Amino acid sequence: MYCTGATSITCESSSNDKTIETTVKTGTRKLENILIRRIPKTAWNKPGHYWIEIVHKDENEMDDFIVEAKQQGLKEEGLIKFNKTPTKINGFRESYGWYPISNNGFHNFSIRGAVTFNSRFIKNDGCLNGDHIDRREKDKNLELDYKIERTAGRSKLNNELSTIAFDCMQYRRFDLDNPIYLTTNPYLLPRDLRTEKQVIVDIRNFVAKFERDEPEWSWNGDGFDETNCHTLLFLLLASCDLADPDGIGQGYDQHFIDYKQSLDSKSEPDEKYENRKNLIDKLLKISQSLNSIY
Repeated sequence: MYCTGATSITCESSSNDKTIETTVKTGTRKLENILIRRIPKTAWNKPGHYWIEIVHKDENEMDDFIVEAKQQGLKEEGLIKFNKTPTKINGFRESYGWYPISNNGFHNFSIRGAVTFNSRFIKNDGCLNGDHIDRREKDKNLELDYKIERTAGRSKLNNELSTIAFDCMQYRRFDLDNPIYLTTNPYLLPRDLRTEKQVIVDIRNFVAKFERDEPEWSWNGDGFDETNCHTLLFLLLASCDLADPDGIGQGYDQHFIDYKQSLDSKSEPDEKYENRKNLIDKLLKISQSLNSIY
């Protein structure tokens, strides 16, 4: 089913995850083609992931040289001989999430990258979409298939695999044995006149700035001082004025609840965490404010 509102965009009805939809205020607009994806951390310390996806109607169009490479059975590293730049999305889904640079051990760590362990606080250098040389090295012998698990995504548009940036978890929409826990859509507030296309530009600008300004990935049990995929998603929504009435507004996101409580309990936070606290307060307010009818 195609939806109006932006060029090269189409709606998706997810078939392998939990979806929630509430009644929202008149004048509020649901962004049908932008998906908030959640796989929460489990009680057994199995890492989860949060990311945001943008659905394009032409995402399954393939470049001829990619098709040829697939027919030849080439792996990722074999693409270099074509010396061509993709002009198609080639099946990948535009998406954005935040990762540690390495992919071994607890939540994907190795010794490289000055990993720090202190009680439950874990810290490493961060990267957008898992796009780091160490992670790419692990993917060099993978098939040219957007439906399989990858260690590295791509953080930039017009990369060697696709015209769009993509999170390495974007394949999970095809994994029926391990469904995405929760998918919701962001909403625009009443009187927000942006088009979906304009919102997508705002999302791209935010993640590019986050990538430039934020050096670390860290986990501290949803503590105020961590920076990870949850942090990126929450700050993205707030900074782009996007409400999440079906998830955060309904209290379904325990990571958000715990993170906000930790920020609220921090006395005299420095400028960085004061700014984050204000953004998280804003996100909760706008998300809860949409769950009623005028």
